[in-house]
Amino acid sequence: MTVPTSAAPPVSAAVSAGAPSGRAVRLSDLVGYHLRRASVFDLNGAVAALEPEGLRPVPMSVLQSIVEQPGISAAEVCRALGMQRANIVPVLADLDRRGFFLREADPADNRIQRLFPTRRGLEEAQRALARVAAHEARMLARLSPAERAELRRLLGLIWKTDSPDGADTPDG
Repeated sequence: MTVPTSAAPPVSAAVSAGAPSGRAVRLSDLVGYHLRRASVFDLNGAVAALEPEGLRPVPMSVLQSIVEQPGISAAEVCRALGMQRANIVPVLADLDRRGFFLREADPADNRIQRLFPTRRGLEEAQRALARVAAHEARMLARLSPAERAELRRLLGLIWKTDSPDGADTPDG
């Protein structure tokens, strides 16, 4: 059996800037591997923390966006959270059914609905955020406050873009 000369070198032959000099790359050398492991760990904990409230992380994030930015539109929520528009429809339907927000037509454009939290929505968002914050505090207990801030800063550098509206920047 002959191997085509255009075939890529075997993965074990690759050397990474993250691997010790001259050593083949290992899974544990990949930042993405660690990001994924941390993400799964965090998501599982957030799901468990929100279960008593009957929420999941995405609906909680949508509700929190409405609370933090009263009058936001569904399209703006999607941009801020990196969601597809089709995916927000059932989330908003559930939050609406539970009485967590009200819709009002945009005075400048009746095609746009502005979303405003109700008192019930404000209370639910506060409870849910407190539960997730407690989970995060447990998850990050081994890090000092300065290390937590640095972790947020570094992660933000990975996913932020130069969006003109600032919606997908770490501080936006």
